[in-house]
Amino acid sequence: MHPKPLRLGTDWDWLIILDACRYDYFKRLWRHSEVEARISPGSCTLEFLAWLPRIEDSIVLTGHPFVLDRKDKFTRVVDVGFDDKLNTSPPWYITRSLRRNYTLVSRFKHKILWFLQPHHPHISNPRLDAGIFTDPRSRELTPQARTTLLFMKAKARGILSRSYEANLRLAIEEIEKILPMLKGRVIITSDHGEGLGEPLRPGDKPVYSHPCGREEWELRLVPFTSFTR
Repeated sequence: MHPKPLRLGTDWDWLIILDACRYDYFKRLWRHSEVEARISPGSCTLEFLAWLPRIEDSIVLTGHPFVLDRKDKFTRVVDVGFDDKLNTSPPWYITRSLRRNYTLVSRFKHKILWFLQPHHPHISNPRLDAGIFTDPRSRELTPQARTTLLFMKAKARGILSRSYEANLRLAIEEIEKILPMLKGRVIITSDHGEGLGEPLRPGDKPVYSHPCGREEWELRLVPFTSFTR
């Protein structure tokens, strides 16, 4: 496999970004169009946003804190909300916001739906959330180190991949609900992959979560699919 670098261009009406979505998992689960592999410009959201040019005549619906903080990248930003109990912005918040704001959204040429899933916390079954740490030593670790440790423990228990896949399914289910509302050319992709201890390229070492500045395909290989409705 010789994947091309990710390029978004401007010839699209809808851009759906699934945060921390691996190419291999999405390709296996998505049934509506052909899925290709692309190399993301970064291994974390901050690097992706640094690479992303300003998108003119655009509106983004998201609950992602990093995206909400980059209003310079979009014409209009709509905060879909955050669930404090789940410690994330669940995918159905995007669906709800799109239905409520469809008239507003339709005024813009470039319409962006930025889902936080399948990024952790994994809110389906089995559930996986960095907030469940009870080991006092973990409080001395950085957030990235805590997540890495959580993922490694989940991998040892045999639930990491199932938890991640279930979280991705939640997002795909919401996309399928709103597909009839998406008119024009639609692109679905991701800002970066996710380290599940499952290398995708010979020579890559297993990695967990998605630290910035990495080259492993687990973190850089993302799905890309486009279709017209």
